[in-house]
Amino acid sequence: MSKLANNQTAPLEFNPRSPQFRANPYPTYDYLRTHHPIYYRSERNDWVLTRYDDIVEVFRNPSFGRSQQKPKLQTANQQPINHFLSLRQESQQLMKLWLVLLNPPDHTRIRHLLRNPFTPSRIQTLRSHISANVNNFIDGVKNSGKVDIIKDLAYPLALGVNCKILGIPEQEWHPRFKQWSDNLSIIADVDVTPIANEQGLLTIAGLAEYFRSWIAKCRSCSQPQDNLIGSLIEAEANGEISEEELLGTCIFMFAVGHSSTANLIGNTILTLLNHPQQLYLLQADPSLIETTISEVLRYESPVQGISRTALSDIQLSNQTIHRGEVVNCIIAAANRDPAKFLEPNKFDIRRKPNPYLSFGQGIHNCIGKHLGRLVAEIAVGTVVKRLPELSIATESFEWDDSFLGRGLKSLPVIF
Repeated sequence: MSKLANNQTAPLEFNPRSPQFRANPYPTYDYLRTHHPIYYRSERNDWVLTRYDDIVEVFRNPSFGRSQQKPKLQTANQQPINHFLSLRQESQQLMKLWLVLLNPPDHTRIRHLLRNPFTPSRIQTLRSHISANVNNFIDGVKNSGKVDIIKDLAYPLALGVNCKILGIPEQEWHPRFKQWSDNLSIIADVDVTPIANEQGLLTIAGLAEYFRSWIAKCRSCSQPQDNLIGSLIEAEANGEISEEELLGTCIFMFAVGHSSTANLIGNTILTLLNHPQQLYLLQADPSLIETTISEVLRYESPVQGISRTALSDIQLSNQTIHRGEVVNCIIAAANRDPAKFLEPNKFDIRRKPNPYLSFGQGIHNCIGKHLGRLVAEIAVGTVVKRLPELSIATESFEWDDSFLGRGLKSLPVIF
């Protein structure tokens, strides 16, 4: 299949920047999967993949990774043109050190340093903390009769858990955390705009300043810190990670540690309220919360896609992907592939098996998947139990500006 033949104009446009598309991308995914499953975009020189098997092949094949360009860190004797350009350059360099943008062996080395806080046994120790926070929240709003699930519950809860993992107490939170989170959700997006890219780079600069100060404060502590930042500081002292990698990893873990979890909570509540029979099933049998979260991860994934770069020329389903070309793996489309899932457009909280791809596969699978699931299971399970008369309080929804990270800006409900 030639690029030209594969790039016939589709009647349903794949436009990640369109609010109309983000409101309901699934008809476009269905069309592309059926007619153009390996879709070449000549204007971007990249590919859009929508079939389950193709995407699994990309995840598992070491010939697909990230750009192999190494960051060029500025040395002390180099003089920047001006302060703004210096910050911008440093932000670009720090972003290149993010775990998700690394290939082995650097990826393997840094991921190994992050593993301990995210083991299933360590995650389970947070259960009572998460449950207490959710119940305290409901106690505080129960008499009001209304709440915004995203702004009042999902985001603060997910941010708090992430900061607890990192080792940042609430009194040390920066007032711009929310704004920074929003900006970072777009900088690594598909078809990012120049303005969003610059906002993201400025955000990285702000977080770099924040984390430099916080790391310095942690280093001054006499006792070792039993948290992620503390373990990374220890790894730096042992020569396992550089100072720049430490800073870049802190920024990365802040960026990815809570937004997708908040979106998973919001997407679950919205989907259940749009499928009242499924909500009744869950309320009648709370043990279904695990398969409910799995089904939302499949049906309304908070991560719509993951991009990879061909590290060499490679054949994928009889199509040649050339070295350096980006493939956008639309996992939300793969999660509804009828070749893999029976009645894929049906929301069924009792679905088993459910091999969704929302946490990725291979070496880049989501390191925080157990934590994200636990937070969502506790939050959603508690809300539907304690607020059984929950209903949506709006007729229109505004989805986040990010395409790859799918979530609502707000979800007002009444009860």
